[in-house]
Amino acid sequence: PQPAPRQGESASRRRVPRSNGPQMLHIPGQYSGGETAEYRWTQTKAELEVRVPLPAGLADGSVTCEILPRSFAVRAGEEAVAVGGELAAVVVVDDSLWSVERDGSRAEAVLSLRKAVAELWPRLLASDAEEAAEPRLLDGLERKAPTDKNELLRQAKERAKGALDGPSKAVQHVVEGRSGERIALNASGLPPLPVITLRKCTDCEVVLGEGVAAVKLLVEGCVNTTVAVNGKVLTETIELWQCEGVAVKIASAMRTVQLDACSGVKLQYARAADFDRCLTAGVFDLALSFADAPSLDGEVDLGTLRAQMPDKGLSAETDQFISRHVEGALLTELIVRLSNDFPTTEREVADFAAKTRMKSDKIDEVVQGMLGSSLGRELSGAERQQMVEMVKSQSEAAAKAQHTAEGTAAGRHLARVEFKKAAGNEAFKAGEYQQAAVAYTEALSLAASGPEDCGEGGTVDPAIASATRCNRAACFLKLGRYAQAREDAEAAAALQPSYAKAHFRLALALQAEEKFPEAVAAFNKALQLEPKNKEAAAGLRMAEVQATRQRRQQQQ
Repeated sequence: PQPAPRQGESASRRRVPRSNGPQMLHIPGQYSGGETAEYRWTQTKAELEVRVPLPAGLADGSVTCEILPRSFAVRAGEEAVAVGGELAAVVVVDDSLWSVERDGSRAEAVLSLRKAVAELWPRLLASDAEEAAEPRLLDGLERKAPTDKNELLRQAKERAKGALDGPSKAVQHVVEGRSGERIALNASGLPPLPVITLRKCTDCEVVLGEGVAAVKLLVEGCVNTTVAVNGKVLTETIELWQCEGVAVKIASAMRTVQLDACSGVKLQYARAADFDRCLTAGVFDLALSFADAPSLDGEVDLGTLRAQMPDKGLSAETDQFISRHVEGALLTELIVRLSNDFPTTEREVADFAAKTRMKSDKIDEVVQGMLGSSLGRELSGAERQQMVEMVKSQSEAAAKAQHTAEGTAAGRHLARVEFKKAAGNEAFKAGEYQQAAVAYTEALSLAASGPEDCGEGGTVDPAIASATRCNRAACFLKLGRYAQAREDAEAAAALQPSYAKAHFRLALALQAEEKFPEAVAAFNKALQLEPKNKEAAAGLRMAEVQATRQRRQQQQ
């Protein structure tokens, strides 16, 4: 890069150095500018970047550039002024620079102009038409164009129509602190679509009448209380929390029951067909009975489950179980989560692995296809049999490995981290940087809270955490959140000091924060780790110029 001449100096002194590197690094924080047939430009609040395409086959030293406070001009070879004119505002000549960048046969003159006043320009040249829209932050969130009044009115009418035509909102109805009473909940005494909560009732009998249609039923902190559900619960769901000695008599569809921190609860169904599943956590001495099918009765007790699964270290606070009718009996299983957060059980994981294992006829088909190739026809009989056995063995090993990975706490946990990280990668590729940052944050949260056998301190491999931090730093750079990008990149580099990409993104964040000397050091570190990183090399050149300019300004 060459410093721009002071006004009146000869342009011939500004011969362009040779440059075979990549184009100037894109610095975070850029705003939109404009494009013509002769040039294109972008800007930050402090600088302009103008790129002028040059003729092919241009010899070194044949390009000159003149930068003055209110104008610039680029000349190429024997051409007249290729690009130039009066600028829309004033630039600082001493702090402006230009260079030629080459990429194969293509070349561009790149001007970096320091604005005298840090503000966004609506146009580059005074003769240009002013853009109708405000300059847009290229590294930030896209903002939709303001909605006109007609569109706002249409949206308001649609919202109003939805409010009038839509269903009534559910209303909370709480019965609290009652003792030794019989409480009848009838339609006449309830609001439309009530969410009924029974809270801290002791020695009571509560009856939900046949004509009632409630949205949901919740029982919290009740003791020695009977609840008879004769009416309809629209969600077919009842939840019990911190209850003791509660009996729920169910005469209507109640497909899902969820219990947390309860003991001595009885669920008494009139019909087994009205039941689907019971979810429990920290539950002792739960009895389920079905009047029309006593053979399906069963019990759920955390103490018993701990004795059955001594290696699981079951927790009353975090481990959840599901009880369902399976093959004519009530079966209670520990809930596990697959990589995509889908809740399932180890039995279902094993069943899936078995189903995905290659069948013998499929193996034979694959093997015959391999043996029918030109190479396969040259094999001896013994070699052909060896290949058959090898393919079968690989199929079994792959199925076993998949089952093992998903069948252990550590394997499931790591798979969930990788799933969230992959979701972030997909969102980033789609330009959805905020959503990508959310996915990476979820991955990091999972990584930090994993089971003890996932690694030291309950975390996954530091390399995975480092890569995820680095990816989130890239999101924050795109969103213009440079301090957060710097913090993530620093953390990624600390976790994995040899990770060149972490140092590179740290350099970008420091550069965007105008901490140019620190950015130079970070770019140098990235290049030490990856000497052929062209982006880091281009960033280093720019950061060095910016650091020099900053020191000169501070000395004035």
